[in-house]
Amino acid sequence: MKSRQLTLIKNTKNNKLHKIIFWLCFLCILGLGAACVIVGFSVKNIEVSGNQTYTSGEIIREVKKKDYVGNTLVMMAQNRIFGQKYLPFIEDISMSFGDTHTLKIHVKEKLRSGVFEYMNENVYFDSEGIAQESRDYLFAGVPVVTGVKFNKMVLGEKIPVDGDYFHTILSITEKISTYGLNISEIHFESEDDITLLSGKFEIYLGTPAYLDGKMSRISEILSAVSKEHEKGTIDMHLFTDEKNIITFRE
Repeated sequence: MKSRQLTLIKNTKNNKLHKIIFWLCFLCILGLGAACVIVGFSVKNIEVSGNQTYTSGEIIREVKKKDYVGNTLVMMAQNRIFGQKYLPFIEDISMSFGDTHTLKIHVKEKLRSGVFEYMNENVYFDSEGIAQESRDYLFAGVPVVTGVKFNKMVLGEKIPVDGDYFHTILSITEKISTYGLNISEIHFESEDDITLLSGKFEIYLGTPAYLDGKMSRISEILSAVSKEHEKGTIDMHLFTDEKNIITFRE
């Protein structure tokens, strides 16, 4: 009597069907999750805070120009990874959301060191002397630099000023910020002949020597003379660290 050998045959059709069902379910779950993220975190409102000179509208327009995705989570991720600045005088931007449909943008602006009038435009430069942006109006609190000659000016490039003017300009604008001075104009007759304008008062510095000592005294002197006079000239050209020679003439 011949013995029979039984062979166990796997049901491959059922296994394939199970795998197809599993992957279909997995893709459905992924699709539902993606749909929830897309719909549930869609941007309907944008709130801007921390801005002082740029308007909220300007910032929102720039954000929507570059790599914009109408999703709060995606925008926050892009901001974390790439750290976009969007505008020349923005030092840092952070993003968060209030509710899932509101993108919150917090802005930290950089100081505009000064401004040159060039070809009927106001060109603002930063603390490195680079021309960053051009406007048809003046920002309050940014001193206009006059009396300095140059041939051309290109946005994004260092302003080509001859001599040592820029070192002096940046030193003055830094101290204006440090001492909280209201200076509307920095005028150069030459590198060693500097006058500041504050309201109707002229402050004649003379040379850049002893600059920090001179600048540190301006606030208290302006406060004193403005109590009795409407305008005049504060002369500091003889001032040194050893001799605080300051005169005033109406």
